[in-house]
Amino acid sequence: MAIDGSKFKAVNNRDKNYTANKIDRCREQIEASIERYLSALETADRQEPVDLTEAKVQRL
Repeated sequence: MAIDGSKFKAVNNRDKNYTANKIDRCREQIEASIERYLSALETADRQEPVDLTEAKVQRL
């Protein structure tokens, strides 16, 4: 391709081109990652909160 006498090489790298299958796999990986994150948040919410003020007072 040439524009105003300048030549630019086209690059079709495997990492930078996307097919419908690649997009679907990527979307599935992202959704699985979100599910793991939300699960971890739910687990953390169910645990009893730790009161750190007493430990801080003892340390000081």
